[in-house]
Amino acid sequence: MGLTENNLSMIRALAENRIEDAKQYAIVSCVEDKTKKNEGRTNYYKRLLENGNAKSLELPSSLQGLLNMIDISDFREGRYYLGDMQKKVFEEISRGYEVTVKMLELGIPYLNSTLIYGEPGTGKTEFAKYVAYKLGVPFAYVNFSYLISSYMGSTSQNLRKVFDYCKGQKCVLLLDEIDCIGLARGDGKGVDGELARTTISLMQCLDELTDGQIIIGATNRADRLDKALLRRFQREHEFVRFDEVDRLNMIEKFIMDIGMKYDGTSSIEYAKQDNTQAEINKHLIECIAKAITDNDIIML
Repeated sequence: MGLTENNLSMIRALAENRIEDAKQYAIVSCVEDKTKKNEGRTNYYKRLLENGNAKSLELPSSLQGLLNMIDISDFREGRYYLGDMQKKVFEEISRGYEVTVKMLELGIPYLNSTLIYGEPGTGKTEFAKYVAYKLGVPFAYVNFSYLISSYMGSTSQNLRKVFDYCKGQKCVLLLDEIDCIGLARGDGKGVDGELARTTISLMQCLDELTDGQIIIGATNRADRLDKALLRRFQREHEFVRFDEVDRLNMIEKFIMDIGMKYDGTSSIEYAKQDNTQAEINKHLIECIAKAITDNDIIML
């Protein structure tokens, strides 16, 4: 298939440096592509263009190693299962995203921030990617355990670089393992003093993000976080292991999206085991790989 008229118009606009016109032609090109294999990406790119974030994935060299910008255009929504808690949290975040601009017009700073906590493997990071994908904004990721171990002594300065970069542009900013620096403050000396100063710096940076950013903090140990830091989050939610019904629904949705014929009895039996969402995903991938290896895969 050759280029459409909109494709050609988009290329011409780019060649003539008419960026805004190129974006509009790109949006129309996304709409006119009806192929199933491109559906997820075109929908995401369309939302990204409409939100004015087409350039947000270009990470400056000064932030390499501090901030990760992850391309989520290939997020597999069809095989991602939302439990009732995840649905509730997404609705709250989505509403916050819609009201941020109106709040600013009223002179009320509003930080659309959510803390999700729970044991490893309950889907905190994957949920943050889902939020970014559904809202059509870039996904930025900061892992504090890496930031602390690699940049101890200049963590506050690097935090400022990360947050300054995120100002003024809509994105989901995931603060992973936030308990590494957001600990309740101690005596203010030595390593504790450095972490306390970093915690204060993080709170100051959060206070300045009110331009439509979506902040998601993730931790396995919410009980360790500084109370003043906790107040920076509009909402707090615990992610737990799915119950048996949700585990079965998660398995069936994943398999059906791939288009495989599956053994319903085996799925029911596995769903009875008290596994985390990450363990279920790993099990499903291993089962599919084995079926392919054994030439025992039947596509629907």
